[in-house]
Amino acid sequence: MSNQQDSFQPSLAVSTVFEQVGPLQEQLARVALILEPMHQLSELVSVFEPLREFEMRIKDLAKVLEPMHSFQDQLRKVLKQFTPLEALDQELSQLCAAFCESLSKLAAALEPAATLQDRLAHLATAFEPAKALRQEFSALAQRFERSSEGLPQ
Repeated sequence: MSNQQDSFQPSLAVSTVFEQVGPLQEQLARVALILEPMHQLSELVSVFEPLREFEMRIKDLAKVLEPMHSFQDQLRKVLKQFTPLEALDQELSQLCAAFCESLSKLAAALEPAATLQDRLAHLATAFEPAKALRQEFSALAQRFERSSEGLPQ
């Protein structure tokens, strides 16, 4: 019986070698849990195309309204002489303020997406070793597979 206990047990030897990476494999398994939220996140990307189109239209509108700023600057020079035009100046100011506020809110709404993009870029860099390690371990597995071929089971 002691002879059997002292004999080399390949499966036990390999298990012992790989015990040290067991906790690491558990951590890697958590990556799979993140894939579904990442998929959901990738569906949100569709929001950017309509926003890009809207941005182009707003830029065009800003170009059209640019002369309004010049007009308002000129108007303010003569407001003391033509006080009834103060209401027009106020309305133009309110229009500009409303555009500014709405655009600022839209920019603020994009802040989490911009922050996420920064974090994803950092994560992409941090995860770069994953592909190389996967390839190396797969290549090593194939080498062991070839050397175990033809052995009695």
